[in-house]
Amino acid sequence: MEYSLIDENDVKRVAFYGNIKASSRQKILEISKAMATSDKKEWVLDVHEFDYIDSSGLGMLIELHEEASSKGITLTITGAKPMVRRMFDLSKFDRLFKIVE
Repeated sequence: MEYSLIDENDVKRVAFYGNIKASSRQKILEISKAMATSDKKEWVLDVHEFDYIDSSGLGMLIELHEEASSKGITLTITGAKPMVRRMFDLSKFDRLFKIVE
């Protein structure tokens, strides 16, 4: 998995490329560090390239949520394909994140 951090007015967008999996841990830590130093209070996680997400990927997104919450940052997930959206629904991610199409 790779990613880009994109400034869009008052929002920081994280565009993910490829699927999130256990080996993505270092990249998630990099995003978390960027959140810690960001002046943006709204972040969008663009997951349109995820074909699937497993429990380790869900766990890493929860870690991002925890970092964001500690900094007063709101996270929105966008672009989830049906299989990924199903995993978010089963995991009740809508309680942690705003999820939009």
